[in-house]
Amino acid sequence: YQREGFTWLARLAHWGAGACLADDMGLGKTLQVLALLLRRAENGPALVVAPMSVCQGWVDEAARFTPSLRLLRWTALERSARLEELGPFDVLVCSYGVMQNEIEALSALEFETVVVDEAQAIKNVGAQRTKAARRLRGRFRIATSGTPIENHLGELWSILSFTNPGLLGSRQRFEDRFARRIADQDPIAADQLRRLVAPFLLRRLKRDVLSELPAKTEISLSIELGDEERALYEGIRQKALKAIAQ
Repeated sequence: YQREGFTWLARLAHWGAGACLADDMGLGKTLQVLALLLRRAENGPALVVAPMSVCQGWVDEAARFTPSLRLLRWTALERSARLEELGPFDVLVCSYGVMQNEIEALSALEFETVVVDEAQAIKNVGAQRTKAARRLRGRFRIATSGTPIENHLGELWSILSFTNPGLLGSRQRFEDRFARRIADQDPIAADQLRRLVAPFLLRRLKRDVLSELPAKTEISLSIELGDEERALYEGIRQKALKAIAQ
């Protein structure tokens, strides 16, 4: 299924269309995208925008699976790369916060590939980070998100307006043509929307591709408290007991 995902990404890149890879959490979206970045690396640099908490994960995964790619962290405190010196096999990695603050410099470049990871970060169409992301220039745009729709269809419009500008029409047109009708349980509108986005959105669930995996993984860790931690915990416990007694 990961090879199929990579082939799907490569096909859309060849077509010149954008892609939203929406596989379930744990199915290897990062690995599939890294394979695509490697395929396109000789044509020019790429940009990955991700939550700060997972930026280092991209660097680590690339070192393991695609070591010929040169991933460069771009943080608020440190610039490990000069934008004007980026070239083939370079992948610039930055957080959404840095992307928003440095959008003037980033939007001046045209990347071979632009990736927004955990794309639910740009689901709010009116947010400044969403507006900044839409200014990024890339010959191929990828959004990855395990939850492309969390609350309402407007989130799907926002994400696909990044990957495939114009596909779903204007926001108002989308509301009139799909969102309101689907909210009113119109099966024809739902089917039309499904067929329209199907070529550009790929979502697989764990139960569909890896039946032996559990729905979620739980890890229990037992941690021994130190003397100071135990004393602090006991003090809080005694205080809570007194409050209950009162």
